[in-house]
Order: sequence, then structure tokens, then C-alpha cells
Amino acid sequence: RVGSKNLSSGEAMVPMLGLAYWPLLLWLPLIAVQYAAVVHLGSGMQSAVHSITAIFVDTPVCSLMKIIWCVMLVLCLDCVRNVFKPGTAAGSSDMQTAQMFEAYAAKEGALVLALNLAAMMAIQALHVITGRYAKLELNLDAMKRQAQQASEFSKQLMADSKEGKAPETKMESKKEEEKEGELRKRVD
Repeated sequence: RVGSKNLSSGEAMVPMLGLAYWPLLLWLPLIAVQYAAVVHLGSGMQSAVHSITAIFVDTPVCSLMKIIWCVMLVLCLDCVRNVFKPGTAAGSSDMQTAQMFEAYAAKEGALVLALNLAAMMAIQALHVITGRYAKLELNLDAMKRQAQQASEFSKQLMADSKEGKAPETKMESKKEEEKEGELRKRVD
């Protein structure tokens, strides 16, 4: 055939690894920012970073990322298969050089794709963890306010009991009870 190559079972095509490097330009800085926000910066920055990562984790873009992750997994496994594929011992030095190049390219591809896979999972895991941490911090603040209010209320009750005055409750007059009874009779 004109313009086509016939590949025998011994030859392997080198995967297009250049495409696997571009997502790392997004994943690695995003992981670095998440790490810096969690470890060194405050909760305000954590919520800002959480809202950025929510674009990739909490929106329909996540479905696209899952598809990309599966494609990268298949390509990574193919590269691992090519790394462990036995080469032919006999042949010219050019053939051995080409096989060695393909083996090294497969190793590089497996490592780059595995780094992409791990980075994508790490971004999602850090996003979920920072979201849970934000909820826990909000619950802790609410419990602190409740405890403070209960403390103030009990202090007020103790101060009132020391003064000797008991809190008075209003007794409903008989007319109000009769009006409520009439209303109940009408509704029933």
C-alpha cells in the first residue's frame, strides 16, 4: 500500500507523550496552591481555593475529568505493557537502538501518565477534605456561640437567684382562655 506502514508484532508505536505533559501544567500548580492554603494560609484562602477546585470537582466538568482519567489509565497500562515487552536479541544495531528508545519512551509515558492520574485523584481528595474541614470549623464556631450564650444565660439566672427574685411568669386570664376555647370550638 502507498503511504502506510505495516507494523509487525515486534514493533510498537511510541505513544504521543507530549499531550500528557500539558495537563500537568494545570494539576501540579493546583495541588501546590491547595497544599499552601491548607498548611500555611488561613481559612479564608482555603475557601477561595476550594471554590476554584470546585470547578473541576463539583460541576459537570468532573464527568469529563473522569473520562480523561480513564483514557490516561488505559494509556498508562499500555505503556507499562510496552516496558515489559521482550525485545528481539538478534538484529542490527539500529533495530536495537529503536527498541531501546521505545522502551525508554514507554517508561517515560508510564511515569507521566501515572503522575497525571495521581494528581487528578489528589486534587479531588484535597477538595473533599478541605470542604469537610470548613464544615467542621463552621460547626465548631456555632457550638462556641451556643456555649457562650448558655453561659451568659446561666450567669444571669444565678445572679437573679442570688438577689432573691424569681422569674415571674404571666398567668393567662380567664377571658383569654374562654376566647381560645371559642376559637377551638369554631375550628373543630
